[in-house]
Amino acid sequence: MKGKVCVVIFALAAVVPLLNASARPQPSKDYQQGTVLSVDRQEVTSPNQCCYTGTDGPLQSSYYAYEVSVRVGCGTYVGRYETAFDFLPSALSPNKTVQVRLTKHLLYFDLAGEREMKMGIVHHSDLHTAPCETSSARR
Repeated sequence: MKGKVCVVIFALAAVVPLLNASARPQPSKDYQQGTVLSVDRQEVTSPNQCCYTGTDGPLQSSYYAYEVSVRVGCGTYVGRYETAFDFLPSALSPNKTVQVRLTKHLLYFDLAGEREMKMGIVHHSDLHTAPCETSSARR
């Protein structure tokens, strides 16, 4: 009898965490088609040269910031991507279509053959004058 109780307790201890883990909501992976409108590359140097009184060598580092403007449905989003390398995937070139997933503060780009690329949204605007895909689909 004691052995059966131990087996039941062990089975419950193994199954309950699995049930709890599968009940968690999974993040949404709903991608929409977007079109890259423009890409603005900036070279950023830190620390600021005006306030630095260095001695022998420059203690500054350069990094690159890209502002990518993309139209998704009726909205235009500008995302900022910062990197130490002067490289942005060619899938994010102007006039190319990309798969975009939007959240409140982030843009996620699904780049074929590469990992998902994340950018912070720095600007968003809606087109209210011209008809767009979502308004025509509602009619």
